[in-house]
Amino acid sequence: MGALIFVPALVASAVFGFVFSIFAAQHYLTVLQSTGSGAKQVTWPSEPFIDNFWKVFYLGWLIGLWLGPAWYLGRIFANGSDLPWMRYAVPMSVFWICYPISQLSSLSGPSIWLPFHHDVFGRLARKPDVLIGFFGLSGAVLVAFGLGFHWTFNSKDFMWLFVGAPLFVVAALMYARLLGRLAFALMFTRSILNRKKKKKPRTEEASDASEPRTTFAGEPPPRDEVAEEEEFLQPSELPPLQTPDDPALCGYDVKFEDDHPRPRKRVRAESANREPQAADARPASEDDGPTAYGVHAPEVEPEDRAPAEVVKPSAIETRLIGREDAPKPPKQVWNAELLAFLAQPTTIGIIVMLTVMLMLVGAVVRLAREFNPAAEG
Repeated sequence: MGALIFVPALVASAVFGFVFSIFAAQHYLTVLQSTGSGAKQVTWPSEPFIDNFWKVFYLGWLIGLWLGPAWYLGRIFANGSDLPWMRYAVPMSVFWICYPISQLSSLSGPSIWLPFHHDVFGRLARKPDVLIGFFGLSGAVLVAFGLGFHWTFNSKDFMWLFVGAPLFVVAALMYARLLGRLAFALMFTRSILNRKKKKKPRTEEASDASEPRTTFAGEPPPRDEVAEEEEFLQPSELPPLQTPDDPALCGYDVKFEDDHPRPRKRVRAESANREPQAADARPASEDDGPTAYGVHAPEVEPEDRAPAEVVKPSAIETRLIGREDAPKPPKQVWNAELLAFLAQPTTIGIIVMLTVMLMLVGAVVRLAREFNPAAEG
């Protein structure tokens, strides 16, 4: 009877857990990217479900790179000692120190799948106080994350599921907030590994272009060479072009002393039907010809000037042109603004949704563990 309950519960754990991981990865990366760009509030976009399918594999690669080996290492320490909490302390410690490096490398490297990038180490070396503050705050958040995980999946009392699930979700989003703030602070930091490019010395050029060029030794060339360079050769004096046709082709000579062309007589247009000159027309001149054009009233009435609210840019347009909303270096990296996104109505709704989904996953995991035939044997 237990096997009949265990198999469906195990399948439900895998399906519900994967769906929850997709939504959790999407919202985790949304908080990380919004905070990393300098935004005080998190913008929650509505994206199709299929567009977020790859994000769970992306985070699984970065997290599993450290948490997988550390989890087995923690089990080894826990089995060889009387301290069962080592099973969670060791993997969380490895994750606490190593995962931020991989995530920052993924954000700043040439590829998001790259877990290491030298530029991250060079930037962190210039911000030791910010790094210490991040490890202090993220350590407390990871402790809450570990407690939420334990109460959701491993606690024997079922009531702890209602406490551990929301704690797990809030801690995960808060960790993304802290990591994004660290990435935003490092965005304005120059790596110590980047060397300044030295400008190549420019070669000294002759100030006067009319001066004769100098030889390799620095002496001016002989006058005969200068005279040969300045002598002009006519195309007829050059060797002809050999072609299959006869005779050989030669160019036309250039005559510099040719006479200037005579100016042509100006052509004036005259009206076929001459009419008497208008009274308000100006007197004819030599350039106007025999008949002058009169000045008449405009045929089209000029349009009214556009209103000021159309010509004058609005406050939003002025702000966009002035780039007043461009992110600026934070004066204080770790402050109370980090908690402001938790009060957003959209954030509260997402936390509730993820909590319900996680409680469902935790319930089926507990059910599968309760009716596991291997555990009873």
